[in-house]
Amino acid sequence: MTLVSLGFLVMLLITNGEPSIFVIVLSFILASFFVVFNQQILLNKSTKKILKIFGIKSLLFNNSNIKNLKIKPNQENDVNQNILQKKINQEIIQKKINQEIIRQDLNTASLILANLSDAELVGVNLSNAYLNGANLSGANLSEANLNYANLSDANLRGTNLSSVQLVSANLSSVQLIGADLSNANLEHTNLSSADLSNAELVGVNLSSANLSDARFMSANLTNGNLSGVYLWNGNLNNAKLVNTDLSNAYMSSAKLNHANLSCAVLKNAQLSGAKLRNANLKNANLYGTQLLGARLDHANLENANLEGANLEGADLRGANLSGANLKSVKINQATKLDYKWRLVWEILNHKNKHTDLRNADFEDANLQGADLRNTDLSNVKFTRAKVDNALFGYNQGLSLEMKLELKLRGAVFEDE
Repeated sequence: MTLVSLGFLVMLLITNGEPSIFVIVLSFILASFFVVFNQQILLNKSTKKILKIFGIKSLLFNNSNIKNLKIKPNQENDVNQNILQKKINQEIIQKKINQEIIRQDLNTASLILANLSDAELVGVNLSNAYLNGANLSGANLSEANLNYANLSDANLRGTNLSSVQLVSANLSSVQLIGADLSNANLEHTNLSSADLSNAELVGVNLSSANLSDARFMSANLTNGNLSGVYLWNGNLNNAKLVNTDLSNAYMSSAKLNHANLSCAVLKNAQLSGAKLRNANLKNANLYGTQLLGARLDHANLENANLEGANLEGADLRGANLSGANLKSVKINQATKLDYKWRLVWEILNHKNKHTDLRNADFEDANLQGADLRNTDLSNVKFTRAKVDNALFGYNQGLSLEMKLELKLRGAVFEDE
């Protein structure tokens, strides 16, 4: 503006303060052209600066522009060469941007709404960075440092985050569908309302993380550490949680239908009102777990440890409790439990209540430590039943052959 003003001043001096209309119009056109030219230079500099700092992909070439081009036959070769050159330039610029980001320590940087999709960011330091709403889909952030970073509402679909550090990071409402988070450290991280459907989370550390309303449908959390997590109303339907540590987790109202929790540790976990229909809990440790009003119908609890668990009001109709430990389990009249397993529970927890057990079915039942003395055991099935340290003696209807077999399996007969 200073140069434009000086130009007008020179014009007035040359024309002695009385410029003609032609001179005025010409001066105005030249001044306008000068201003537009300088603005274009500033815009180009600003674009380059943004590309360098935020890693936004080059806009030198846009496929949508091809449709608008009118190519003449004699120009076809030149246009094709031009398009190819622009593509090459775009790739070169993107590589330079990625290399620059990797070289820089971007902790505390602001990358809000940045476009870093498909970027190579292996081992980059982005701790404390602001990446709210950023697009990191398909990017490679393996072994990166994102501790305390803010990635709320970010797009991380299909992103490689294996072995990444995300301690105490904010990932609320983030999109992590199909992402790879194997062996990642997300301790104390906020993942409330995040979507991790179909994500790979083998060996992940999510201890004490906030996972309320998070979605883990069909996700693989095998060998993960989810101890102490807050997973209220979380959705883990069809998730794989084999050998996963969920001890002391708060999972009230969580959905775990058809989930695979075999060998999982759920000691003292809060699962009241949870949905575990058709879930696989084979060999799971549910010691002291709160399952009030939980849906466990048709669940597989084979060899599960339920000692001290609270199943008041729970639905276990059709559940497989073969070999399950039902000692000190709390149930009430509202608990829906098949007759066979309710009888096993009564024998283990109310000694000497039954003296007539004729025709009872204890096949595959866990009767370890049960007191079966002075009971009529005529036609009782003990096939594959666990009878270690179970007390027998003075029983009616027990054949000598069955008695010898039970002794070989660890039963104790006091009448001898």
